[in-house]
Amino acid sequence: MKQKFAFFDYDDTLIHGDSGRALLKYYLKKHPLAVFRLLKVAVAFPLSIIGLVKFQTAKSAWLFPMDNLSDEELNDFYQTCLIPKYYPNVVAELKDKKNDGYLVYICSASIEGYLRFCDLPVDGILGTKTEVIGGKYTSRMIGNNCKNEEKVTRLTAVIAKLGVEIDYENSYAYSDSMHDIPMLKMVKNRIRINKKNGEMTPFIIEE
Repeated sequence: MKQKFAFFDYDDTLIHGDSGRALLKYYLKKHPLAVFRLLKVAVAFPLSIIGLVKFQTAKSAWLFPMDNLSDEELNDFYQTCLIPKYYPNVVAELKDKKNDGYLVYICSASIEGYLRFCDLPVDGILGTKTEVIGGKYTSRMIGNNCKNEEKVTRLTAVIAKLGVEIDYENSYAYSDSMHDIPMLKMVKNRIRINKKNGEMTPFIIEE
């Protein structure tokens, strides 16, 4: 059976800005002395680029606030810092697709540890995974970063589990970034989000 899908990126697609940076800002406002932890981040990312440190290690260093924020604080972060960043027109589009019978998925490199507090009417959220210890989400990244081809892998697994076939002609994907071309190519209708104002235009991909 064919099924219509709508795939949405998150950062600079559903919200204005980068949710990981917003998390860091939220944490540093509460714990200003933690700014010194950024020294580890400043070292880890360049080392990951030249292959001396795994990317997972570098991203985990960036996500250090996750180790110290409770679920209540993460929910507060989502409500107070991310919801105000929603692009109203893109959120309206997502809701329209849901009401029209589409299966709606958010697929993002941002982590599931805080995306799970999303209040939008979606059928699933696929984000970068971090280790959960005793029910507590941590900073330790596990698996692949949910970006580029990994989004296709994750979405394909969901579609297979549902036992349906994607309705290519009538399905949609939304993103601000060229990194999402693999996901965008899963559907015929590709929408580019202008990260400055949320304006939606066709996402033209040169074949």
